[in-house]
Amino acid sequence: MVRRIGVGFGALFLLVFLLSGFHASAQAFRTQNPGPGSVKITGKWQFHTGDNLAWANPAYNDSAWEHLRGDETWGAQTHPGYTGFAWYRKRIDVTGNAPALSILVPPVDDAYEIYWNGKKIGSYGSLPPHGTWWEAGHSAVYPLGKTPLTGVLALRAWKAPLSTVDLSNGGGLNASPVLGNPSTLALQAAAPRYRREVRQLPQILIAAVVLVAGLLSLLLFLRERDQWMYLWLAIYLLADGLLSFLRLDATLQSLHFLTAQFGLQFIGSFQDISLWLLLLTLFGFGLERRWRLWTAALATLYLIAQVIDIAGLFNWQYAGPGMIWTDAVTTVFYTLTPLYIFFIVGFGLARRKRMELWPVAIAAFLYGLYNAIFQISAQGRRFTHWTLAADMSRWGLHLGGYTFSAIFLLDTLLFVVLAFTVAREQILERRRQTRIETEIQSAREVQQVLVPEDVPAIPGFSIASIYKPATELGGDFSQVIPLKGGGALVVLGDVSGHGLRAAMVVSLIVGALRTLADITQEPVEILRGLNRRLIGRTQGGFATCAVMRIGPDGDAALATAGHCPPFRNGQELPVDGSLPLGIVADAEYEEIVFRLHESEMLTFYTDGIVEAQNAHRELFGFDRVREMAQAGSSAEQIAEEASAFGQEDDITVLTLTRLAADQPVHAATVSLTTQIATG
Repeated sequence: MVRRIGVGFGALFLLVFLLSGFHASAQAFRTQNPGPGSVKITGKWQFHTGDNLAWANPAYNDSAWEHLRGDETWGAQTHPGYTGFAWYRKRIDVTGNAPALSILVPPVDDAYEIYWNGKKIGSYGSLPPHGTWWEAGHSAVYPLGKTPLTGVLALRAWKAPLSTVDLSNGGGLNASPVLGNPSTLALQAAAPRYRREVRQLPQILIAAVVLVAGLLSLLLFLRERDQWMYLWLAIYLLADGLLSFLRLDATLQSLHFLTAQFGLQFIGSFQDISLWLLLLTLFGFGLERRWRLWTAALATLYLIAQVIDIAGLFNWQYAGPGMIWTDAVTTVFYTLTPLYIFFIVGFGLARRKRMELWPVAIAAFLYGLYNAIFQISAQGRRFTHWTLAADMSRWGLHLGGYTFSAIFLLDTLLFVVLAFTVAREQILERRRQTRIETEIQSAREVQQVLVPEDVPAIPGFSIASIYKPATELGGDFSQVIPLKGGGALVVLGDVSGHGLRAAMVVSLIVGALRTLADITQEPVEILRGLNRRLIGRTQGGFATCAVMRIGPDGDAALATAGHCPPFRNGQELPVDGSLPLGIVADAEYEEIVFRLHESEMLTFYTDGIVEAQNAHRELFGFDRVREMAQAGSSAEQIAEEASAFGQEDDITVLTLTRLAADQPVHAATVSLTTQIATG
């Protein structure tokens, strides 16, 4: 009986020994030294969730830990959706004498520390409480020492909280680590990056071209500040080029998660907003207040959502339900906001049925549609289990060793179409501008002909005027018409508005005035005649006018139509107010009669003098004009003073002085000066 019990205990001891030995051999990885080559660490690893630095100790008993493969994440095996700390352990025995050996650790989600026989030999990112991790994982090589090697390799991994676009199958090792020669492993670590860079070479070249095009567009805007289309195109192209470089694998592998997200989200925001503004300009909505307000409001909310989202990422390592829900809401908002592009394109085509805008509309629609489907399908995919976003990221063309992704092709198409469309629009605009400039030049030449510059001297009088338009085409007019028997007819006026329309009204007035002057020299009759001819021809505008007939003996008659009364030696003549020309068909005008004595001077002026404003919005005013007239200032002095003060409108000043009888004949002069603006 005792013997049987002894045999039973012996069998049980042998069974336990065999089982423990089998368990130990299942953990251990044994291999000969690979020499100049490498060998993959196969088999299952001891795995445990949680965190305890004692687990780095090679003597720690991990026999109760679960077993996981090292060639796949823990989320794809037994812990889907798990975030936080977890440890991998594996016993490694390498026989044979050889130089130093290293280990290559493939990308790990998201950060880790690696220990060999309890000693930390490297880290990837940094672990909480100051967690940082890379946007895209990359392999790293760590030295183990000379062979033979025997010990325990421990990996302390940490997975960041999941966002709305993360799958639940991540975390920890993505592929099996590799043992081998340090130089060989360094080449193996660099090879995938090199292959990806070769495949992405077209993207790099196109991104460089886009950046150069963006800089050229920015320089064009700096040269022509009124061409906002250049600015929107420049911002779009610069953002597009920068995003292309940021999306390169090599770039993402060199950026921490927060830095990469900050760049991708904010540069992407400016790309979207500049594309809206560019399309609004192309489709003619840029000058409409309603569209500007909607766009400004949407862009503001878009950027606020991005700011809130990025602010949450600064402390994402401690993200709880509240932060995750905030991230979800802001992400959904800035994912849906770019759909605004469809409204712009749709309403734009409905309003401007121009075939030449269809290419940019189609390219923008396809680009926006792809991005919208990709972004929406990626949201919450760990709950929906949708694979569409992953499938779409693989769409594209593969020619030789190069890869042309779908988004790259659509982005390039939009770049080419936008550049072509903007260039064509600017060529058309240049042609329109050239035609307008030609018309303005013609009108300007006509106006210069209508402004008298060569009037014969009028005995007994010295007359001088200066005309300074605020723009190339002015709305002021003045005429000095000598009368038979001596004396002159003096006319001064101002047409409301500026530019070509005002210049055409001036032409009509001067033509009508010269016709009327052949019929009558009575100021009131001339004003009535001008008023009749202007009714219905000023397009809602009007004209002020002062007409004076003065004889050789100084007897004068003056009538005004809404015009500023002239000064007589600095004293304003008492002219009754009346309506301007072109408003009421049966308007009546009053006339005053007076005598201009020898050495007295009359000063006529338009309201551009008194309405001149300085930087403090102070008006030049009537008092300054009166003081200068009292001081006997010339027409040129008054005009230059007002112009230097701050010219806002056309300026015309005319002075008429009756000469004393004892003055020589050559003192009688007529000097009419025009200073046509050049821009």
